[in-house]
Amino acid sequence: MLKNLGKLHNFLIDRILKNPKVIFGAFIYVLILSVAGFALQMIRGFDGMDPTWTFSTGIESIGIFICAIIYYSCMRSMDVDEPDEKMVVFISMLIPCASALFLDLCAWLVQSNPDTIVLNILSNGLLHICYYMIGYMFWIYVYKMLRYRSRLLTLTNAAFNIGFIVVMIICIADFFLPIFFSVDSSGEYKREAFYVFKPFLYFILVPGLIELCIKSKEPIQKIITITSVIYLPFLAEFLTNVKFGISTKPGAIMLAILINFGIVIADRGKDYAKTKNELEIASQIQTGLLPSIFPPFPDRTDFDIYAQTVPAREVGGDFYDFFMIDNRHFAILIADVSDKGMGAALFMTISKSLIKTRAQMGGTPSEIVTFVDEKIEEDNQAGMFVTLWFGIIDLETGHVDVCNAGHDYPAIMKMGKDFTIEKTEHGPAVGLLPGMTFPGTSFDLMPGDRIFLYTDGIVEAKAPNSDRFGTERMLKVLNDNKESDNKALIDAVKEAANKFSDTEPQFDDMTMLSFTYKGRKNY
Repeated sequence: MLKNLGKLHNFLIDRILKNPKVIFGAFIYVLILSVAGFALQMIRGFDGMDPTWTFSTGIESIGIFICAIIYYSCMRSMDVDEPDEKMVVFISMLIPCASALFLDLCAWLVQSNPDTIVLNILSNGLLHICYYMIGYMFWIYVYKMLRYRSRLLTLTNAAFNIGFIVVMIICIADFFLPIFFSVDSSGEYKREAFYVFKPFLYFILVPGLIELCIKSKEPIQKIITITSVIYLPFLAEFLTNVKFGISTKPGAIMLAILINFGIVIADRGKDYAKTKNELEIASQIQTGLLPSIFPPFPDRTDFDIYAQTVPAREVGGDFYDFFMIDNRHFAILIADVSDKGMGAALFMTISKSLIKTRAQMGGTPSEIVTFVDEKIEEDNQAGMFVTLWFGIIDLETGHVDVCNAGHDYPAIMKMGKDFTIEKTEHGPAVGLLPGMTFPGTSFDLMPGDRIFLYTDGIVEAKAPNSDRFGTERMLKVLNDNKESDNKALIDAVKEAANKFSDTEPQFDDMTMLSFTYKGRKNY
């Protein structure tokens, strides 16, 4: 049975509460309640209402509006497609809270009106159900936030779940039998003898709460703050038993919500700072894996090379590489992993290492890329893939062997003429489908010829009007700066793409590599 209750919790959180449509739909629901509560108060007016009732309805209208604001703030600060569990549980508490505030407001608006007896019974009956729902959600919140587990706590949780089911049955029966309350013929709400037993469900939680407070590793201030969602409404329930006319419980609930909203925001701030620090470290590690010292081979006069990457996030998926295979053959590589972030960075590291290791063993670019594809396909559970352009240049003759695996075509400048896009045969992306072939091609360079490689983050840079930078604009910049050195050429393209995008944020990594062949006459 305990396992089934655990499965129920997980199903409630993972399958329902984490659903993006449910999250957005719940916000619309809370927003509607905030407007409806104010509208009903205006329609009803204040005639014949006791001042304490007016005070209560005013507090409740404000409370619903606060629920909507907090819900919106939380929704804006989290990834709705992959929401954080603690945040999901917290905003889930706002739904029964807003519902309870709205129903309590309705109950006061129809109080002592013989024409609204049915509405009085309905609003109060649903209100009692909502209060227990709030208690249930509050307990899940405390249970998840304090992250402590023991046999006593498991038994407490199970007992509370069973007790919750029992009181739900009683609340439903209350619509037909006067158990907690009744409404007389004059439309006046009255508490029945069993009303005093309403808070007793929460006594079940006392042993578990005591153990949580004593043994949880969280700071005592945080424990007191988090458990306020239990003890503040609990105290308010006792005050309500003593004095009828002022709704203290909605105020206590909202106070607990506001206090814990601060905790949630503070925790998210800490998590964000920690994640940002980790990403900065990962970014430094990733940058360290890419060649960054230029000129990389100062003693060589037969070629010149420069490369640069600008990730869209702290950790990107684009990468480049270049290295001497032997004294005569030079390899250049540019690639674009299908994703971004940490996963793409790890995939990048594996791909880069495989290519370089296999290239040092000899073979054509086609053979090397085929080998890498086979190795990646052996264990590619994430389903990631990488497009790449890999070339091996014979520095003695200027002959270039190339394998293009689904990557953008290079821009080539020959014989001092303009850069043009060289469209040659290419294969699929590496890791996309098993057993694919990767055809090779070749061409020759003369001294002064250049190769410009890039990723789609350049040509797909977007302007505020949704236009793309495109290859034509890129070629114009290249040809306007074809007399510049490799670094200046890349800087010119980057500046043009950024100027084109204007205020539009960078959505993809931008990586470029420029190679100039000079020949071996001076080497």
